[in-house]
Amino acid sequence: MSKPRPLDPKVLRHCAGALRTLSHPDRLRIVEALENGPLDVSELTTRLRRPQATVSQHLMRLRAHGLVAAERSGRVARYRVAHAGCLSILGCIRSQFSQ
Repeated sequence: MSKPRPLDPKVLRHCAGALRTLSHPDRLRIVEALENGPLDVSELTTRLRRPQATVSQHLMRLRAHGLVAAERSGRVARYRVAHAGCLSILGCIRSQFSQ
């Protein structure tokens, strides 16, 4: 078995930023809610039982890091997972920590 190559420092900085962004329980819950398809802010607010302003702030952080994306239809934005790595991280959390 060959020894893995060290990751590029730029990649490590990007990954660390993504992990910091995902490190909040509400943001992980948002990714989990979006796992099955796009939702708008009101749907996320209902599912998470959190204030709309709180959900919007978390979505802004997730969008800024490229982890979720929004598609507008008139005045309504529907959010979706934009980076498959989020779902991989969620899968790791489920398999390693949900026991």
